[in-house]
Amino acid sequence: MRPLSWLLMAGLISAVPVYASTADLLWTSGIPLVCLLLLVVALTIYSWKLQRSNTSLLIEQQTLQRFLQQSDDVIAILNNERQAVYLNPQLSDKLTDVKQLPFYLDSQCTRLLLPELELDQNWQGEAWLQVADGSCIALSLAITQQQQNEQSYLLIGRDISQWQLLQQQAEYGYMRDQQTGLQSQALLTEQLQTCIEFCNEHHPRFALLLLKFSKLLTAQSDKPAESLQNLIQPLSEQLKLMTNSSYILGRYGIDTFAVIVPPHLCNQRQPEINLNRLGYKLLSLTDRITPIGNKNAFQTIVGISIYPADGKNPAELLLAAQKALQYAARMGHNGLQFADASIQQRTPEYLAFETELQKALLQDEFDVYYQPRISIASNRVTGYEALLRWHSPKRGTLMPQHFISIADDTGLSVQLDKLVFKKCCGQLQYWQQTGMNRGRISLNVAIESFKQNDFVEQLAAQLTESGINADQFELELHEDILLQPDSSAGKKLLQLTALGFHLTLDNFGTGVSSLSALQNFPLHGLKIAPAFVKDMEHNEQQRNITASLIRLASYLQLDVIASGIENEMQAYLLHVMGCDILQGHLFSKALPAAEIPALLARENKLLRKEVS
Repeated sequence: MRPLSWLLMAGLISAVPVYASTADLLWTSGIPLVCLLLLVVALTIYSWKLQRSNTSLLIEQQTLQRFLQQSDDVIAILNNERQAVYLNPQLSDKLTDVKQLPFYLDSQCTRLLLPELELDQNWQGEAWLQVADGSCIALSLAITQQQQNEQSYLLIGRDISQWQLLQQQAEYGYMRDQQTGLQSQALLTEQLQTCIEFCNEHHPRFALLLLKFSKLLTAQSDKPAESLQNLIQPLSEQLKLMTNSSYILGRYGIDTFAVIVPPHLCNQRQPEINLNRLGYKLLSLTDRITPIGNKNAFQTIVGISIYPADGKNPAELLLAAQKALQYAARMGHNGLQFADASIQQRTPEYLAFETELQKALLQDEFDVYYQPRISIASNRVTGYEALLRWHSPKRGTLMPQHFISIADDTGLSVQLDKLVFKKCCGQLQYWQQTGMNRGRISLNVAIESFKQNDFVEQLAAQLTESGINADQFELELHEDILLQPDSSAGKKLLQLTALGFHLTLDNFGTGVSSLSALQNFPLHGLKIAPAFVKDMEHNEQQRNITASLIRLASYLQLDVIASGIENEMQAYLLHVMGCDILQGHLFSKALPAAEIPALLARENKLLRKEVS
């Protein structure tokens, strides 16, 4: 435009003299000439501005193009059909096919992003881009709607894979100790709080053990035998190997590990026995990784606190365990200390008792006594309950209540149950041969015994060995056996029923789910809890409850047994209520097998009065 303007102006200037010679044209031609000159000037200025604008726009386009080419972000422009009309190199270099952009909503790259979006508005979020090698890249993605002649979309995504990795590492650093992989101190505190919230009447306690290591000077030099920090990692590996996988393990300090025994693993009557055993096991941790010559180069101490006795919150439990550590450290050698001093004093006695129990099993110091069950209607013995007795050379003859809790806590109850069943099979075999068999023998089944995977198989094998039928035995089951969370209890009960065992629910009326147990499990009878029998002759409400329980069992066609009968009035009331099978000291205490013949000889005199 600018050369044309100058050309027009030059022509006009050259034409002025021709017209100027004519006087009458001077005035009339001057005005159009001026206007034409002004038009030329205006066109010249416009042309100059337009060229400048085009130059500026070209520079901006080149700048934008360089930005798109060099940007680390993935950028695309989509048409109204969500097809790509432009891809920057950062995006196009990652793809093999650009017809359908492989943006996904999930990290597994299974749900395409664009077909699922409603792009009436702008969208921003996290997405994954599947690249040519099949891997997925995490992106922070923004899609902006552009309103032009035709609707289009601007897509910009930034790679956040490295940021996510750093975040995961930060979270792992919060949750895990970098050197050992054990849980961090912060996470241990959270785990303690979780255990507190988990505790209930069935799992009322849990334990915290702090395990601390200290370097000692060797006898040969005044330098530490080896850097403790070099041993922390192998010590942590040994800790994982020698503890239950359900325990919670953590690193509490530079030289301290923590072990949390959760509530479901700390529900024994006397948990300090198992905790003491675990603690002494942990004291040998350094022996597993240090050379023989350096076994005395480290001091290992253990401090134990128990919820809720030693603390009601994580801070109190940790403080109690730390104080126990300090006390153990003052002993000057490897040692273990409970936060509760009374437990510390009782534990050696418990351990000695456990040792005696183990020796008693090996030396056959246990015997089975039989307490008869009497039918009021016939005044005859209709069966027995097998009750264990321990003839200890040191403590005398002990009844189950003196040792069964320790046996349960230490796992010895499983061996005791096997021993009782074996002895009862032998005794029943003898009674059948001598014609003195009088009904079933009732056996109390420990919860730990029932939990054994081969429980049913062990019983069946013993029956086969003895040549005894299972219908000669009654198994008394505690409610806790029936409340196991999995389906194994129901399966085992069906297997026992198929073998011929008679199943009875023990202590009926005191459990929280006894009624549901009657409905859901294949039971044959129930045994009324002794608490309902005691003093029933003086308590009308207690009599009414007992009568209701007996009627309920009758409706369900279940046998009813009452134990703990101490006087004739109790026997009479139970007989009137419809309970015919009674057991208690009114008739006979538990007797050794050798005294059963004499008992049967006077069975019609077991009731001092006729109850009718």
